[in-house]
Amino acid sequence: MKPESHCFPMLAVSPEKQRPVERLVDRILAAKAKDAGADASGLEREIDELVYALYGLTPEEIKIVEGGAK
Repeated sequence: MKPESHCFPMLAVSPEKQRPVERLVDRILAAKAKDAGADASGLEREIDELVYALYGLTPEEIKIVEGGAK
């Protein structure tokens, strides 16, 4: 099966770099466990920013990823 053209490489990230993302995910899960309707958008945004930094994305690339540029 041929990969899609919109695929991007997955990074091999050290446990030290994974931990901040894991902590944010844990906070989201805890908030949702208390209240399924809890707003976790701020925490989700923090995860996005960490991932963008891991990939070294420029502001222009982030706009593309977020759908702000075509």
